[in-house]
Amino acid sequence: MTYYGLNVTDNKSIAVVDDEEDIVTLFTEVIEENGYPVMEFTNPLFALDYIHKHPSEFDLIIIDSRMSPMQGCELSNKLSVLNPKIKMILITAYDDIKGNSLNLEIVKKPITLINYYK
Repeated sequence: MTYYGLNVTDNKSIAVVDDEEDIVTLFTEVIEENGYPVMEFTNPLFALDYIHKHPSEFDLIIIDSRMSPMQGCELSNKLSVLNPKIKMILITAYDDIKGNSLNLEIVKKPITLINYYK
């Protein structure tokens, strides 16, 4: 399956990192309905710790740009050090994304999930 042009292999998972539990649940339900395993994180520090221990487990990580206690761009920068091949997408409701030094694709909220899956 392809998510925004990123191929997701059958043997890896997708991680969703957002401090809003309802957003994480929505992404998880839709992705799992399409046959892919998902790991949910509502705390970016927990996501960083888990991915530090399992740096090759994910093909794609969907990250909210504004979270507490760590912003999405900071998290993505740290994750790229652990595994430079991890594909990441930032989701946001805001226009001013600061710190996107990796030039990650930005998807604006609200997200129409029908358009998300290509």
